[in-house]
Amino acid sequence: MKRPLTLFSLALIFGITISYLTKSYLFIFFSSLTILLILFAIFANEKRENFIIVGTALFYFIGGFNFLYGYNSNINKYIEFDQEYVTIKGYVISDPEIKENRVYYVISTEEIILKGDIRKINGRIRLSTLNDTDFIPYGKEVKIYGRLNIPKGKTNPGAFDYRNYLIQSKISAVVFAKGENIKVKDGYKGNFAVKYGLALRDRIMEVINKSLPPSQASLLNAILLGYKSGLGENIEKMFRGAGLAHVIVVSGMHVGYILLGFIVFFRKLGVKRPFANIITILALWGYALITGFGPSVLRAVIMASMVLAGEIIKREPDVINSISFSAFLILLFNPALLFNVGFQLSFISTISIILFYKNLKELLSMRMLPQYLTDVASLTLSAQLGVLPVTAFYFNEISLVGVVSNVLVAPVIGIITILGLVMAVLGQIHILLSQLTGLCNNTLLSFVLFVSDKTSDLPFAAVRVITPSILFVVIYYIFILYFFWYKPKHKVKLLPKQNIIIWVSLLFIVLIKLFIPKGLEVVFLDVGQGDCAFIRTQEGKTMLIDGGGYINRDDDSNTGDDIVIPFLLDYGITKIDVVAVTHGHADHAQGLKPVLESFKVSNFIIPDVPVLDGLEELLRVAGEVGINVERCKKGDIIYLDKKTYFEVLHPKGGFYIYESPLNNNSLVLKLYYEDVSILFTGDIEKEAEMMLLDDEAPIGADILKVAHHGAATSTTLEFLQRVNPSVAVISVGRNNFGHPSNEVLELLEKEGVLVLRTDMDGAVIVKSKGKKSKISNYRQ
Repeated sequence: MKRPLTLFSLALIFGITISYLTKSYLFIFFSSLTILLILFAIFANEKRENFIIVGTALFYFIGGFNFLYGYNSNINKYIEFDQEYVTIKGYVISDPEIKENRVYYVISTEEIILKGDIRKINGRIRLSTLNDTDFIPYGKEVKIYGRLNIPKGKTNPGAFDYRNYLIQSKISAVVFAKGENIKVKDGYKGNFAVKYGLALRDRIMEVINKSLPPSQASLLNAILLGYKSGLGENIEKMFRGAGLAHVIVVSGMHVGYILLGFIVFFRKLGVKRPFANIITILALWGYALITGFGPSVLRAVIMASMVLAGEIIKREPDVINSISFSAFLILLFNPALLFNVGFQLSFISTISIILFYKNLKELLSMRMLPQYLTDVASLTLSAQLGVLPVTAFYFNEISLVGVVSNVLVAPVIGIITILGLVMAVLGQIHILLSQLTGLCNNTLLSFVLFVSDKTSDLPFAAVRVITPSILFVVIYYIFILYFFWYKPKHKVKLLPKQNIIIWVSLLFIVLIKLFIPKGLEVVFLDVGQGDCAFIRTQEGKTMLIDGGGYINRDDDSNTGDDIVIPFLLDYGITKIDVVAVTHGHADHAQGLKPVLESFKVSNFIIPDVPVLDGLEELLRVAGEVGINVERCKKGDIIYLDKKTYFEVLHPKGGFYIYESPLNNNSLVLKLYYEDVSILFTGDIEKEAEMMLLDDEAPIGADILKVAHHGAATSTTLEFLQRVNPSVAVISVGRNNFGHPSNEVLELLEKEGVLVLRTDMDGAVIVKSKGKKSKISNYRQ
């Protein structure tokens, strides 16, 4: 009640969170009334609190309503044009984002033309094109022809929600177009402040690029301006491994160094504080402009502006109110940013430093460390304590050398930032002045690159971790808040009995989670046009069948990195007992390469056939990392645990089908778990199906993984009737092959089989205790 702004900010955040979970205007409306009534009932005799009560309920409602309105308007803006080839008229409102062979732009649309029908739509689309033409500057009018696509959103457990990520920037759809289908016009539109901010940034970058060697210039551009396109993925990965990723992302730390530079500069000149503070505030907002108004920079600039403004009007600043006000303003403008990882990391790390720094410093001071080491280590540890679960949740990676690298690099970054500003200013006078200053900065930047390289190369510098559960995150924050803030602050001393109760309770929670019966779980992942299925038995044994290949034809990203590995980490998997590849086509095999490289895999199973086209790379990786390779044929049994095993039904030893050979010689596996059975058919076609029928193979199953993505060349009537499934799963994505065929879909419907498709339903999840199966789709 003493900080109403903090309460209003929390109410705003709570409203946004609830609307994100429910997606319901009615729920937000009635829950707002409920909160209002409850608060009035609690504080019925406190009339002075009416303002707080009404404000809390009001900002809860505003947060929820504002998020839902923005979400719904953005999500449905281009729905009628999904998967259609359209002409888009608009203008560029972003800098080019360069990633290897692709370039990305944000386009503000004015018109969408479909088959001659013109629709005026104001919105945002992300354009991707090949990196083979000149970059398009901010504000240029463009005319684009390409297929518009609305991302499906999250369709697998643990997957990156690309649709929600785009909505954070108010982007509703994506389009890919080749250079010849992008026409840049002479007209200019856009925000003039942003245009001149980017122009100023480009001038600064030009000075830096002329004053330093390429690697050091790219690093300074990232540190000072947040421009990372010149760094390259290997350098970014190196900084992440060294625990220095925050260095190359413009954040509150960089704003703090710039603020310090201005304060020292004006004090040396003897400028009066009110005037100096006004100039500094304007400079900080100018810095936010040229760096793109990122959430972290905005948070720091708003907080710094409040402190500087407080000094002008002679008001003592309150850091909690400053944080609350910055969060309030940012989320009021764009509530979707609450789910932005940069926003979360920035605010959590700042709050963690406020709560834990002092106590950690006192703790480390008792170790007789030098003052400098104590300060830097305390600052790094206090920030890391807060962001650790968030980092693990989003990136599944934790740096173990971050404290060491930060101790070495932290003081240098401040000097680099201030020298970079000096270079930027002097370079506008004469480039020689910037180059002379750059001689010193070059040494410091080279030192940062050296430290990053060496620390990231240390054994176990960064470890891959599973995605923490919500229960773990809650327990973790309760634990650190109590032991690193509340206990030292209030000098709490627990009795031995109380310590025993706490640790026994935690152990009890862990044991319940570990030993509660789980049964069998099978997940048919949505990997686009491809196959991938994950199996976990009741005893925790794991198996992966195929790994997909590519997400879509306009994207060369690997499903193993983007879908399969995040899913496995989300499921708490660090070791896989069996990986099986049904055949060598890319849409089944390509995604397994990063899995074999990244996870401890005990056995790798391939079909026992004379031709292994497409599997050469996987066999090479398996040999390099020491994975046992087994060739399987009809009659082999793969035991996972005492209740779960696979019978290999195909290929047949001594026989090789030369018609569509890779498809027809796929592994066909039947899973048995007590009374439940599932048939995995790879990409076999009618020739292999006929062989299975002629041999009277035991193909009957409760659930059928439909062969070859539902192609018309598979799933014959006789084969389907012999399998006699209750449910059919079709693993399929956007394609040009006509998969799944109408013929197969009609046949399945006629035979009374429930059909689930990964392209429409997302991941299909099967859970069983051995008697019956419960089947759900992830998109529901």
